[in-house]
Amino acid sequence: LAESQQQRSQQRLSSYSNKRMDIPDLPEGAQPIYDVDGTSGFPEMIGSLNEQVYSMARESGNAPKNFREDVEAFIAAVDWSEKWIRALIAFQLVLWVTTVVTRNRFNWQVATFFFVSILVWGSETINTYAHLNWKAFSTQDYFDPKGFFFSTVFAGPLLMLAMFQMVNFLWTAANLLVDVKREELQRKGGGGSKANKKESDKKSE
Repeated sequence: LAESQQQRSQQRLSSYSNKRMDIPDLPEGAQPIYDVDGTSGFPEMIGSLNEQVYSMARESGNAPKNFREDVEAFIAAVDWSEKWIRALIAFQLVLWVTTVVTRNRFNWQVATFFFVSILVWGSETINTYAHLNWKAFSTQDYFDPKGFFFSTVFAGPLLMLAMFQMVNFLWTAANLLVDVKREELQRKGGGGSKANKKESDKKSE
């Protein structure tokens, strides 16, 4: 009796495995949700659907087709009347104007450069904190995990400002080098003229 029950259970397992391995033919381009080994392919399916929906939207004319339309869609999606966005834009403008006006003050430029570098370095942390607490100051969550919006309105302008400062540092260093060489040549020329004057005085005596 025990042997017969064991044989029946083995037959059931074998029939179940055969049914599991018997995967019907799928249409062309379709992907199964579960693979043969039982692992889930749900994330891949979602990614494929996103790509298909986006391509369909482009074909129907409802999605941006070029860079200009991407910029226009971004501007339309943001509520620029929010106070914190206006304050952020004002902060960027004040920082840019101050940096340009004080471009010939080396110490001030160095301090500003380190300040900007710290802000850019901590932009990911700031974006994460803002994503967790956006209801306290914003009407919607602009702070996606990839940080696209925050990089555009915060880290991007700061990086451009840091690049401007780097170019200004190189320009200042080049001008200092020219001034040093010019002063060196003037000293050599002045020393030579004094020596010639002394020789002429001796000859006249």
